[in-house]
Amino acid sequence: MLRPIFMQTEYIFVYGTLRRACTTGAHQTYLANAEFVGSAKVRGSLYWVSYYPALVLDDSAGWVLGEVYRLSSNDQLRRLDDYEECTYPSQPDQEYQRKKIAITTDKGTSLMTWIYSYQHTIAGLKKISSGDFLNP
Repeated sequence: MLRPIFMQTEYIFVYGTLRRACTTGAHQTYLANAEFVGSAKVRGSLYWVSYYPALVLDDSAGWVLGEVYRLSSNDQLRRLDDYEECTYPSQPDQEYQRKKIAITTDKGTSLMTWIYSYQHTIAGLKKISSGDFLNP
């Protein structure tokens, strides 16, 4: 059986319910076939929206911890968009927008990855001061 060709290597940085140790089951559903690259971090702040976090990118803020995965297919990225209820490019009424940014791997190197950043107001949201959703 022939597999569709994934035209270029795409990476995703995840910081919340898609992380391996999160108990929601989202990782097993959406990233099961993705290759774990390593731990990583990005400049920004995390906030509690509900049972899930919101990442606000900010070069002058602290670090947000997460994981990087090499995606297995274009379809996997589309399924992640569905999970995040996000189109690409995003619409203003959506909570998240998918964008490509440089993150810092645990080895100290920079890597261009897709990331879902929050695009609504953070007024009234509680900050996750540790920058780590799994260890707030």
